[in-house]
Amino acid sequence: MRSIISIIALVLFMVQGCSLFVKNDLEEPVARVFENYLYPSDLGKVIPSGTNRQDSMLLAKRYTETWVKDMLMQHRAEESLSEEQMDFETQIEEYHRSLLIYTYRQNLLQQKMDTLVSEREINSYYEENSKNFVLNQNVIKGTFIKVPLSAPNQDQLRRWSWNNREQDLDQLEKYCLSYAEKYSDFNDTWVDFSSIREQLPRRISNPVRYLNSYRNIEHSDSLFRYLVHISAHLTEGKVAPVEMVSDDITNIILNKRKIKFIKDLEHRVYTDGVSRNQFEIYR
Repeated sequence: MRSIISIIALVLFMVQGCSLFVKNDLEEPVARVFENYLYPSDLGKVIPSGTNRQDSMLLAKRYTETWVKDMLMQHRAEESLSEEQMDFETQIEEYHRSLLIYTYRQNLLQQKMDTLVSEREINSYYEENSKNFVLNQNVIKGTFIKVPLSAPNQDQLRRWSWNNREQDLDQLEKYCLSYAEKYSDFNDTWVDFSSIREQLPRRISNPVRYLNSYRNIEHSDSLFRYLVHISAHLTEGKVAPVEMVSDDITNIILNKRKIKFIKDLEHRVYTDGVSRNQFEIYR
């Protein structure tokens, strides 16, 4: 009897070239489970074109083993289950109907629903629902610098960092490009304070109290000096700024539009059915 490897090699010939076999007439089966047969042409359908020989053989072997297990399980299930338990006609019809409706809705949503959310809409929603956007972390704006202790002019660096004026930030950036191990300017973006704290050599045990008391942080270890300027901060439990939650608000607005779009669609289809006398409800 031909081995599975030899049969798979035959399959590869079919996948990579023109098939010389006709299913159920000239094809030798790859596997049999009771009266069910798996043929090389079946395997050829599941192996992507262009797959190399080694990968094709592996895919064919795996598919064959899976097919055998599935067919054995199917046979065992058919032996064990009642006719009623094996009647899936209703479920299949319901699934088919649900799939059709879902696909139709998605096509209309893609074609017809407005997905542009204006800044005005975001701000309006934020003002009406700001209490729903409470921070669960401390956030800050500012700058972070990690510079070697050997870097020059660190007194000037400190002044540039802590003044945080536009002209100082320009000088600071030029300096840091030349000497800093790391430099981050997040004056226009809120960041989680813990992501900054983790980079400092000394622990800040009470970050809320620290943020309410200090605007500048300076730590050192044996190699580096760390300078943090905090230009703005919000602590855990405060309302998140609108720029931090604008993406969430956009998704909420779009989801509300989607729900309304679908409800309006269903209503239009229903009223159209009424006007065209397309259905009857028997009482």
